[in-house]
Amino acid sequence: MKKVFSIMVCIAIIIASLSGCSGTSKATGGSAATNAAAEGGAAGADEKAAGDKITIGSVIMNTSGEWFSEVMQGMNAAGEDLGVKVNIVSSDNEVSKESDNVSTFIAQGADALAICPLSADASVAAVEAAKEAGLPVIAWNCTVNTEVDGFVGVSNYDLGKLTGEYVAQYVKDNYPEGCKLAILGNHSYEVGVERCNGFKEAIANVPGLEVVAEQDAEMQDEGMDITEQIMTANPDVDIFWAWNQTSLLGCNAYMQNTGNKDIVIMGTDMSLELAKAMLGDDVKLQAITTQMPYDIGYNAIANAVKAYKKEEFEKNMLIELKTYVRDDTAELEKYVEDHKSLVE
Repeated sequence: MKKVFSIMVCIAIIIASLSGCSGTSKATGGSAATNAAAEGGAAGADEKAAGDKITIGSVIMNTSGEWFSEVMQGMNAAGEDLGVKVNIVSSDNEVSKESDNVSTFIAQGADALAICPLSADASVAAVEAAKEAGLPVIAWNCTVNTEVDGFVGVSNYDLGKLTGEYVAQYVKDNYPEGCKLAILGNHSYEVGVERCNGFKEAIANVPGLEVVAEQDAEMQDEGMDITEQIMTANPDVDIFWAWNQTSLLGCNAYMQNTGNKDIVIMGTDMSLELAKAMLGDDVKLQAITTQMPYDIGYNAIANAVKAYKKEEFEKNMLIELKTYVRDDTAELEKYVEDHKSLVE
């Protein structure tokens, strides 16, 4: 009997030991190494499995132009600094592909989503699918008409308005008899509509300023073609304003190709090529109001990580704007120096 009793006690001890190991919960936080990078060495309350990295799925509109290259640089830098994996995919301006990209990240088990929504309405389904799957979502550059965990970008209305305010003063100073202006605009994206609205609001009451043409243009070749069409119909136009980097590059290229140094060009979103053009004498590229795309990309990833870890962060983070002008050569030269890595 003593022998039987001893065996039963041993069995009970073994069962108790096994029960104590069966309560492991699903990982919801970063590793100690990841948290050390993000918080100066402080370990998080929760940890992913040993050796695993937090994975952020990043969905961008497209990979065209220097602007998105800077965004991706910022995202990759954030990934390195924070010790997380950043997977970047492009939707190529197609809502269906955007949806597929999000579905893929959900299937792959991404920990959070950073997305530049193509449409405030059409992108809702993809964002809500990510939320239903348990992924925190950070929208960047563009907003979407459903709840997200945070936003990183700029006020696109203010971006257009800031250039418009410069144009208004420039016209008052340089065209006392009035002038004609053409707009390379956009009605397809929220960001384009907002920029155009802000710009037009700022120039609405400028004495003698007449808007003689407004046509949509997005990519560089389209910017060149639309500029030519407007010039053909309005050969006496004095100023062009372009809503984004690529259409502005197209307008600038047209003026360079035709040797036109009289028409003033202004717009939004600086690039290395545009900065060099402002420093040269081939065209009269006068002013560009720009975002800080590197900062947008970096903070989109940083905030996605914080949302995943359930840490505090700025829910509506607006990145500062800056206007570069032709006369400030020191600022333009600094821009060229700071961004030369984009072509190296």
